Parts: sequence; structure tokens; C-alpha cells
Amino acid sequence: MRLQRAIVRCLLLFVLQCAWGQVALAQLPDTVERVKPSVVLVGAYRATDNPRFEYVGTGFVVGDGLRVVTNAHVAQRIPTGGEKGAALVVQVRSGPNAWVMRPARLLEANTEQDLALLQIEGAAVPALSVAASDHVREGQDLAFMGFPVGGVLGFSSVTHRATVSSITTMALPSPTSQQLNARAIRSMRAGPLQVFQLDGTAYPGNSGGPLFDPQSGAVLGVISMVWIKGTREAALSQPSGITYAIPSRYVLELLARHH
Repeated sequence: MRLQRAIVRCLLLFVLQCAWGQVALAQLPDTVERVKPSVVLVGAYRATDNPRFEYVGTGFVVGDGLRVVTNAHVAQRIPTGGEKGAALVVQVRSGPNAWVMRPARLLEANTEQDLALLQIEGAAVPALSVAASDHVREGQDLAFMGFPVGGVLGFSSVTHRATVSSITTMALPSPTSQQLNARAIRSMRAGPLQVFQLDGTAYPGNSGGPLFDPQSGAVLGVISMVWIKGTREAALSQPSGITYAIPSRYVLELLARHH
């Protein structure tokens, strides 16, 4: 009898969890509408180039509406300064299919955590809330948004559902004596970087996009990298289906340093 009651309780719990997951996914279309205005294009501007804007990666607006979070590897791909240097810019939505360019400056690029914080000019943009990622569990259904393969799709934001396949750590390469500095030493003391492994397929251009809760839209991570089987081109023709995201706990630490 006890065994039967235990089995019934387990089955009931399973049904409730499945139903809760279906409710969350059913609310995703409404959440996408709320999140979309806050997801932006990060790139380089050169007046002499054609086209003048070069898309590099995704970002999302936080805080007072004038701060943008993206990946450090996205921000650092833009060669600023010098005669041939480009201007760091962010494009924000001005309508359903329209964009306006905003000058931006880099406040911080944390290469150890692959996070960067930008300051943009102009009027405030709708911002996303960043929640603590400590409660995220393996098996949880989330979603992420970005601009895969850049302008090939006409800068249309794309949303993917993703399950947290694993919460693991990523060991950093051991620095040589020439590479040791204060930040590297702090990183070594802090231990390996925690990451979310997702079963959703991200593509080049998704980097820096928000990983968010399908119900609330709160940011729980930042898309960082995709496991590529072979060449970069293979990411399009033969995607691995494995994506990594930086938990939002590191984003909150970044924002706290610039409050």
C-alpha cells in the first residue's frame, strides 16, 4: 500500500511539472514581445566603409536604459582608435522593422567571464531585469534571443527555446608568468567559471544575447559560445546543438561595479 501511494505521488508530481512547463512555454509569445525592444545590435561604424555598419554581436539593455550587456569577445572585436579605427555603436529599435544607431563606449570588458558593459547615448531604451541565477536547475526550460548570422536575415531577432542540460564549470587556461596580472590572480583564486550548457542551437551572431525566463522575461544568463564541430562555416551547415551561457550572477556582479 505504501508503495502504491508513493508511486501515485510521483506520478502526480510528474504531471504537475509537465503542466507547469507547458504553461511557461505557452506564455513565451507574450514574453518575446516584451523582451524584443531591449535586444540590440552591437557593431562597428566606419564612414568610409560600405556598408558603414558592421554587425558583430547581440546585446541587451539593462539598468537605466542606457547600459548594454554583451560578450567581451564581441566588444573586443571592434578595432577602435587610430586613423582606420571604427566607432563602437549600438543599434536600437525605433519601430517594428526600423533601427537607429547610438554611439557607445566600453565601460568594462571582463575577458575571464566573457562579459562587457557598454554605455550608450541618447534617450533611454526599455531595459530587461536581471535576476539571480542561483535558482536555475538542470532540466529547466529557458529561452534566448539574438541575431543569428547577422544581417543575412535582415536583422530580425530570433528566439530559441532551450533546456539547461548541465550546470558545470569551465576551467580557464593556466597563465604563463608573462600573463600573470592582478585580474588573472583574482580569477584563479575565484575558481573555474560556472556555465550553463544548453540544448538549444545558437549560431554566429547570437553571442551576447539574453538567456531569459519564458514567463517573466528576466535575464538568467548571456549566450557566450557554441560548440563547433570543425570549421566556423560548419556552425551553420552542421550545428552541434550545444550552446553555453554565462549565468546572470556574473552580470549582477558586473553591474554592481558600475552602479
